[in-house]
Amino acid sequence: MDIEISDRIRLRFDLFDADGNGVLEPEDFVAVADRIIQAVGAAPTDPKARALRAAHDQYWQSLRSASAAERVDLPAYAAIVSADGWFDQYGLAYAEALADICDRDDDGLISLTEFQPVMEAAGFAPGKVRALFASFDRDGSGSIDRGEWIAGIGEFYDPTVSDAVTGVLAGA
Repeated sequence: MDIEISDRIRLRFDLFDADGNGVLEPEDFVAVADRIIQAVGAAPTDPKARALRAAHDQYWQSLRSASAAERVDLPAYAAIVSADGWFDQYGLAYAEALADICDRDDDGLISLTEFQPVMEAAGFAPGKVRALFASFDRDGSGSIDRGEWIAGIGEFYDPTVSDAVTGVLAGA
């Protein structure tokens, strides 16, 4: 596997491995979702919080069903998320739920103020968040619209694409 792809996959794996034990388990996905929900100050009953939890659960269930295991290690994760069509079937709902919870004021745009706490809660280093935001903001408007968000996340999951978002994320 190409080193850039390995870096991307390892980063995604590490971000989801909330307890840092080297395997993904359902508790990791709950912990990451809860950190994000807490970071934006959403109530547990907030529809965006429920959607984010559901997207995290769906992501986990896609890994669990593909691996037939209660714990997923890095090689299994890499094989599953690299499969053709995986992102469209499972990752897209996750990207959409993240976009929704980021957009706290429901204006269809994600500002840096909305973006930063979510990305830090997801596990990105605070010093990388501004560069990450700029890489998503492709039109330079100072905000990220849903299309920019989905495109950036989709490209990060696509092993054939190398772009600004991927470069920042892989170096995160």
